[in-house]
Amino acid sequence: MQKELTTQIIKSKITDKKTLTSLVDEFIKLQSITTKTYLESFLSDLLIYVNKNFDSKDKDTLLTIVQSKLSEFNIPFETKQLESIYEKIALTASVGSTKIVFNKTDIKAIESMRKSFYWVGNEYNQNTQAKLTDVIESAYQGDVNRADISILLKKEFENIIDADVRYFEGVADHIINQSQNISRVNQALKYDVKYFKVRARIDKKTSTICRSMHGKIIEASHLDNQVENILNAKSIGEKKGAALWSSKAVFGKLDKNFGLPPYHFRCRTGVEPVWISEDIIDGKIVKYTDKRKDDIITHIDKTGVQRRVDAKVFGHSISSKARTTPKSDVISALNSINEIAPHSGFFNRAVAKSSNGYFMVFEADKLITLYKPTNSKGKSNLDNHFKTNAIIDKKEVIKWNNTQSTLETPGQSKTLTILIKLLNLMK
Repeated sequence: MQKELTTQIIKSKITDKKTLTSLVDEFIKLQSITTKTYLESFLSDLLIYVNKNFDSKDKDTLLTIVQSKLSEFNIPFETKQLESIYEKIALTASVGSTKIVFNKTDIKAIESMRKSFYWVGNEYNQNTQAKLTDVIESAYQGDVNRADISILLKKEFENIIDADVRYFEGVADHIINQSQNISRVNQALKYDVKYFKVRARIDKKTSTICRSMHGKIIEASHLDNQVENILNAKSIGEKKGAALWSSKAVFGKLDKNFGLPPYHFRCRTGVEPVWISEDIIDGKIVKYTDKRKDDIITHIDKTGVQRRVDAKVFGHSISSKARTTPKSDVISALNSINEIAPHSGFFNRAVAKSSNGYFMVFEADKLITLYKPTNSKGKSNLDNHFKTNAIIDKKEVIKWNNTQSTLETPGQSKTLTILIKLLNLMK
């Protein structure tokens, strides 16, 4: 026992020194190795049994025995490291401390991770038993000899091993990703954070849903309620229902069970705590969580996304007037988006129209261009122009209250508040 205790202490110290990324990578790899080893062993034994008894038993008897063996199929998971991983996740997610004091939510989150693996395992076991039964029964259709059925089953089993190993790597990645975001929310709530921001990894692999959610500001209360529903789930079905997935773009108001990543299998998107700041540009209030060097304007629009506008916007348009578009008009356009949809010509872009007559094109959180489209007679052609460039059956009408009116700005002085009101009265 002393030797085992010493070994575990050494392992614990090594784990403490590892980064979260390396710890997660090792955990996911471990699931891959564990499941592959089990699958290879189980399916090899099954194949040997079929070969050995192919000629000595009639097909119906052999199939009955094989089905009985399949009922013993039980994919394993190695989950001992989950607590260490969550502790590292929580420490990384903490916004105000280098030490973590676990509360009830943290404990439930760790238990939820374990339950998730258990539930996924049970669901997988049932599906795989049915799949293997179908494969074996199909192989026995017609007259087949021992050699033919061995080749056929071996090929089918190898396909199952290859596909399912990748699947379980994805499952482990998904559960860890969800737990990371749960921990970020929980740790931030300990410090009374009011808002979170969605951050997607924008590249060629970015999904439609993640691209549309990038930059979205979500109220802490919304995510807190969703986390509670996820952690209180009593089955895999309840958990999936509390954390909906989407393959299509989401632009407007969020469903109560949507907002916390991951948004799909192998999702790379996360949320982070943010604080709202504000400035005045051309007499207009702009609200934002952060600024970049090349941001001429950065502002949380009516859909709740922090948009970024750089110098190129004022010269990148089919309208020559775009070069002199007032900044106040751009801000007003962002504040008054009334319809938004995926771009019909570019899969990675969205188009929107505003109440002050502007047509806008977005790529994730970036405003690519805006202008007032006109017809040959010089009259506004906004509605037709939007219909031409939008995937209309996927558009969202933005009717709910402007997010700007509900965003709280900490530390705003009375002087700034009065100045803003005076400037708005002068408009």
